[in-house]
Amino acid sequence: MNERERQAKLTVPPGQIRLVIDSDAKNEIDDQYAIAWALRSPERFRVEAVYAVPFSHNYFRRNLGLPEGDIDEDPSLGMLQSYEEILKLYSLLDIDPSGHVFQGATSYLPSDFQPVDSDAVQDLIHRGMSCEEPLYVAAIGASTNIASALLMEPRLRERIVVIWLGGQPPHFGHGYEFNMAQDIRAAQTLFNSGVPLVWVPCMGVASLLSFSDDEARCKLYGKSKIGTYLTSIILSQFTGMEKALNRLKTHRTVQLHGQEDRNEAYFSQFTSSHVAWSRTVWDIATIAWLKNPGWCASSLIPAISLRDDCTYGPTNHRRHRIRAVHYCQRDLIFGDLVACLNHD
Repeated sequence: MNERERQAKLTVPPGQIRLVIDSDAKNEIDDQYAIAWALRSPERFRVEAVYAVPFSHNYFRRNLGLPEGDIDEDPSLGMLQSYEEILKLYSLLDIDPSGHVFQGATSYLPSDFQPVDSDAVQDLIHRGMSCEEPLYVAAIGASTNIASALLMEPRLRERIVVIWLGGQPPHFGHGYEFNMAQDIRAAQTLFNSGVPLVWVPCMGVASLLSFSDDEARCKLYGKSKIGTYLTSIILSQFTGMEKALNRLKTHRTVQLHGQEDRNEAYFSQFTSSHVAWSRTVWDIATIAWLKNPGWCASSLIPAISLRDDCTYGPTNHRRHRIRAVHYCQRDLIFGDLVACLNHD
């Protein structure tokens, strides 16, 4: 595949497209929205499979040199929890999951960049290689499954297009974010493989996709089984001022690392007494770009060089091009999502 062919695949066509979703569905509350939205958009997506992705907050923190939590989270448990959550979504949507939901990797890529085989990896290779029509992969977790499939079958890069949410925008200089930092080797494999890649960074891009508690109650709750469930899990995140302040501090010290030139001692002189609740539904950005690329501004850039410490190397203009999303049109995206999910 030459550069012209790769770039052509980064312009998604109109009409129905083949889609698989790679998801750490039990990690937060946003994967569920993305999966349900795709499954409720049959005019646009032929959702062929959903894959469960491993996740572990301790691995994320360990890879960034941050203090680990009290509970030793194993990525294999995260994968199994995600698998069960995906099955639950299919049940709420009254869709038979048989032959469509697969368990993924139970660990991250080892230091020698060897693939981690799984049912999900085998299914992705089979679906990608068995049809000339492009297979779009909405990736909303660590990229372990996809990287493993590309390592096991390098020809797969000519048959799939990956839309991955992870890391931070290039000007941040780092990818300190959950999906990227859990399995840095898998992310490196993704950026280095030459697979047609649409990259959705988080802060300042997917972070624009915020859904308020009042909107969820008014527009989804009681409208459908899936709408009621999605409302319940998003409302569970609104627990008080302390959590809002902790999220602010975490964003400033981790996701926004290096973007602020003043320290916490300075900010501690000021108080926050009120909060207007909303929750970022990050992962729907991948489905939004695929459903209507006009909702997400993007452009071609050289593939980033990701170092082992999850920082970005200098821009190399000789690298192959990927498509990077820069902005998400929040109102149009949520308008379509709500319209698809507020009825049975």
